[in-house]
Amino acid sequence: MRFAGIATHRNEPAVIRAAAKSGFGDVVLTAYNFRQSHRDQVQAAIREAAGAGLGIIAMKTQAGVYWDSTRRRKINMKAALKWVLRDEHVHSTVPAFSNYDELEEDLAVARDPLMRPEEERDLRLGEQPGLQGLYCQHCARCLPQCPEGVQVPTLMRGYMYAVGHQEPRHASHVLSAWRASDIACTHCDRCRVQCAFGFDVRTRARDLARLLEPACVLT
Repeated sequence: MRFAGIATHRNEPAVIRAAAKSGFGDVVLTAYNFRQSHRDQVQAAIREAAGAGLGIIAMKTQAGVYWDSTRRRKINMKAALKWVLRDEHVHSTVPAFSNYDELEEDLAVARDPLMRPEEERDLRLGEQPGLQGLYCQHCARCLPQCPEGVQVPTLMRGYMYAVGHQEPRHASHVLSAWRASDIACTHCDRCRVQCAFGFDVRTRARDLARLLEPACVLT
C-alpha cells in the first residue's frame, strides 16, 4: 500500500481534523458539495487538513443528481462539480458517471472550471418548495426523532442511489444487512421525523422496502 487514508460521509469537520491531527495517513476522502448545510465548516476543516499536508478528495459532489424524486428536475451537474473544484484545497474529486456523455460532462468542467452567474442560480433551485433533492447529508438530526429507532440516514442514502443514480443494485448493497420487515416505516401510521432537508421519510423508506422484496425493481 503506497498511500493510506480515511473516508467519511458524516461528521466531516471533526473526522477531517482528527485525521490531520493524528499524523497518520496521506489522504482524506470526504463528502463535500453545495447542498450541505454545514459546508462552511467542511470547507474550513479541508483547508486546515490541506495545510497539514493531507491530500483532499471530494465525493458526493453531485449531491444526489436530481432535485426531485420523479427525476424531472436534474441538478446542473457541471455547476455542482465546479462549486467543489473552485476550492483550491480540494486536490481531486470522484464524480460518478455511467456513460460517455456523463464522462464528457465531467471532462468539460476540467477544461472550463469557471463558474458562471447562471450556474450559480441553478445551484439555488433547492430553495424552491418541492425541490428537496435526494442527497442526505447524514446530519443525524432525524435519529432521536424516530420512535422506532430506524437508521434513517442509511435508508435515505440507499434511496439516493436507487432513484437519483438509478442504481438499485448499489442501493441493495448499502442495505445488504436489511430485510423489508426491518423497515418500521412500512407499518408506522404517522412519521414524526422532520428532516432537515424536508424529505418525506416514510414514503421514501416504503419505496426502499419494495426494493428489498425479492425480484423487485424500483423505478
